[in-house]
Amino acid sequence: MKYMKNLLFQGIVLLAAISLTACQITTATGMHQPTQENTGEPDGTPSVVDTAAKSISDPLPTVAPVPPVYRVLRIDYPDLGGSRSIVANLEQHARAAGFNMIALGAGRVEWTYFMWAGHESVWANDVKDSQIDYLMEDTLRFGKWAHVNAVVDIFAPNYIRAHPDQAAINWLGVHSEYLVGTMDLVDGEFGQMVLDMIEAIARDYPVDSISITELFYHSDGYGPKEKTAYMAYTGRDDWPRYDNGLINIDDRSVGDWRGYELDRWLDRAVTIAHAHGKQLFMDVALSLDNLSKMTNEHGTNYNLVLEHMDKLVIWAYLDLDNYQPEYLYDIAFFLRQFETDRIILSIGLWSNTTTVITPDKLKRAIIAAERGDMPNIWITPSSLMQAGHWQVLEELWGRPFQLNLPVIVQ
Repeated sequence: MKYMKNLLFQGIVLLAAISLTACQITTATGMHQPTQENTGEPDGTPSVVDTAAKSISDPLPTVAPVPPVYRVLRIDYPDLGGSRSIVANLEQHARAAGFNMIALGAGRVEWTYFMWAGHESVWANDVKDSQIDYLMEDTLRFGKWAHVNAVVDIFAPNYIRAHPDQAAINWLGVHSEYLVGTMDLVDGEFGQMVLDMIEAIARDYPVDSISITELFYHSDGYGPKEKTAYMAYTGRDDWPRYDNGLINIDDRSVGDWRGYELDRWLDRAVTIAHAHGKQLFMDVALSLDNLSKMTNEHGTNYNLVLEHMDKLVIWAYLDLDNYQPEYLYDIAFFLRQFETDRIILSIGLWSNTTTVITPDKLKRAIIAAERGDMPNIWITPSSLMQAGHWQVLEELWGRPFQLNLPVIVQ
């Protein structure tokens, strides 16, 4: 009897090990289905998953699906025209480092890195001169093995110079050089141009997703159009103000109103992307003074934005915001309240004190985030990556997944 109990116990342990390893396989294979083409295995070599499937005769127990792990590299060329000479080497580094998503710059409505049909006047000079559609070339290259994301930048300095009346006005009355007013985005010509750009990418390019970046209104967006819209939404006759007369930009009503306005525009953007089978992501910041505010002060409350966006890319630019890498544990732990596969934490390599954060800081930041239960990491930008950074990523992510299962033979 004792022998039979031990045998039964060993059988249960074996089944548990098989089930656990099946979950690990799903995580390790990342974004794509486990086919030979996209596992990174040499031609003719069966993938880990194929080997496991052929070794186990009985179907595995049903387990809950495990969300893929997103390891993203934002590619940023210091010189777009000279990028063709470095892109192959960059791709080799990215694959060795374990990335499974590549984010490519699509440009701005006024300056595109792709051949936007019917909008030749806004093609970047390098596109015009070389007649190379950089977004298409890179999408076809990286799309062979990775999820490809096209990043649309909301900044518009050229457009604002041509349309100064549409510049966002900040809480001190100063016109922005980069952002158009909130209502010019939501209901104006500029906002429609961005939607048209998103549609062109979603319709004509084999990307998997599109990201919207730099859509941050907090100190900006207090012009006459915005004031009229705010009063209509709240029923108030003025902005909330401090005793000295300055606008209280942190008043909850301002964030609620702006969230309502941006929500209308984002809803249209998502509808366009989804109509062409593409996901839509959005960059958001952190409320570092109080994470629970979830950037409501920007009009980008996470809960509200996630009603539309497929994923949020949350900026964790530690050196720019002057906090230690270990704080990413707290940030990641806070973000556990959301579905894991809908949040990606973006670690920025920029630094206030040096050109770039050290490889050690990058390593500590990644480890802290992963220990806080945030596996989805976005590294930006590639132009700041140095040998030490690549080495850290290969050490943390680049080792091939090893499957050690007993072979079950009938």
